Amino acid sequence: MIEAALRYQTQGEDWLKRVAIGGGAMLLAFFVFIPIFTVYGYVLEVMRQVLRGDTDTPPEWGDYDIVQLSVNGAKGFAILFVYGLVIGAVTLLPTGVLLLLAAVLRSAILSAIGGVIGGVLYLVGAIAIAVVAPIMICNFLVKDDLSAGFDIDVLRTFVTNRTMLRAVGLAILVNFAVGIVSGVLGLTIIGAPVGFVVSFVGLSAVAYIWANGFADAYREIHGELPEIPDGPTKMGADADAGATATEADADTTPSTPDDTVDSGTEASDTDDDVSGPDPTDGNRWD
Repeated sequence: MIEAALRYQTQGEDWLKRVAIGGGAMLLAFFVFIPIFTVYGYVLEVMRQVLRGDTDTPPEWGDYDIVQLSVNGAKGFAILFVYGLVIGAVTLLPTGVLLLLAAVLRSAILSAIGGVIGGVLYLVGAIAIAVVAPIMICNFLVKDDLSAGFDIDVLRTFVTNRTMLRAVGLAILVNFAVGIVSGVLGLTIIGAPVGFVVSFVGLSAVAYIWANGFADAYREIHGELPEIPDGPTKMGADADAGATATEADADTTPSTPDDTVDSGTEASDTDDDVSGPDPTDGNRWD
């Protein structure tokens, strides 16, 4: 799974251009915060593709309306921000109280205890965010509703699923490894831009693992893959092709009862073929 996730963005003929744009957007976001919403929007489209079972065709930047992509990314960022704020407050508040008392009482022992407790709570909070974020972001994509990102019932259902937890663990490992590599590259002027590209590839890899984990867990819980609504409006030829295909489908109706039966049979066969990744395949998570 980790290898497949890291190689995800290298698929396709224009993969160098795609990752260069992603890395450039992250570099720009380092100086001007707004582009991070566009990056988040793209990453959500990665998750949308993978949730549908398509792990071979990463989204192309030119396929989407950038404004809508950024707005969608801002929604995803808002979900992460709220959970980060709440979990951060819950975990860091006790530390702040202890350190304040230590300062008032001038107690080195109390200060040391506060530091240790703060470190432990910070780790607990980071793990909590790592578990909550993929579930709530994926649920937001499934329901196409910002409020779905705060559905506690869904969180309770998925948070104890072993497949989801395994995906969370692998995503943490990937994020940690990519963070080290990009951090080392960032120590030099020449390596810094490459570091942002590595960070983008790592972010896509984490999204790939999250979506795979949620899709497999969803099928274990509900017996089927989730239905994923369309995301931001596609641009150019793809949109025109989609509209033409829709019109063609609307104009094509069975003319006889036999045609109706055949059409229904073909539809059933098609539904059976669209099965997505097999959650029973343990090798997927190696």
